[in-house]
Amino acid sequence: MLRLPALALGLALTGAAWGMEVRIAAQEAIAPKWIVQPTRATGICPDFMAAIERVEPRLHFTGYRRSRSLPAIEAGLENGSLDAACALIASPRRQAVAMPVGKAVYLSRHLLAARAGDTAVVRDVRDLVRMGALVTSQRRSVFTDQLKAAGVQVDDATDDNGVNLQKMLGGHGRFAYVNELTLKRYLRTQQLDGRVRVLPAIMSGQPSHFWVSRKADPQLAALLGAAIDTLKATGELERIYAKWAAQP
Repeated sequence: MLRLPALALGLALTGAAWGMEVRIAAQEAIAPKWIVQPTRATGICPDFMAAIERVEPRLHFTGYRRSRSLPAIEAGLENGSLDAACALIASPRRQAVAMPVGKAVYLSRHLLAARAGDTAVVRDVRDLVRMGALVTSQRRSVFTDQLKAAGVQVDDATDDNGVNLQKMLGGHGRFAYVNELTLKRYLRTQQLDGRVRVLPAIMSGQPSHFWVSRKADPQLAALLGAAIDTLKATGELERIYAKWAAQP
């Protein structure tokens, strides 16, 4: 679809039908939020976007068959090469280069994983600080920054959650700090149930939103936000999330 200048888009709102391409990138190593395959991308965010296009057919998402790291997505929002990002929590960096639109699409929650047989009791981040335990965590994640700010020892050399789990299993770090959905998926797909103990405490939880670059077309935030709010009101976003949360 053709990307139109802002004036043309404003005129089109009162006249003929128009369409807007929304450039968005998949986030790597974060299944089932994004599952990038050679010929297509699936997961929570692609299903969200398909639902958005159904309720707001003037929007068309493009570019997400190629995955990028989280820092690269933030850079794309900043320089305008990306128009939007799916399901990120707020941070000063993101608020400087983009804006959250619509209601939260889901709550991002993080858990700790340890090696099977580790009987550690961790109720909150303060326990990690007192223990002096090394924690593997995703590079440039807001949650990782929060761990560091609290005084937790963190290895965030990679943003690959699978690598962080394997580091912990190999004895590098006592715990892996992983978002709930991704952790549960790794446990199922990599047969880690007998090797990993998931601690019961929810270490953190914050709402995730769609974000629109401050350099994107001025029409995008309103259109995307309204579509998300419609899907939230109908329960469609919750149905999509629940479907992927239950995937084997």
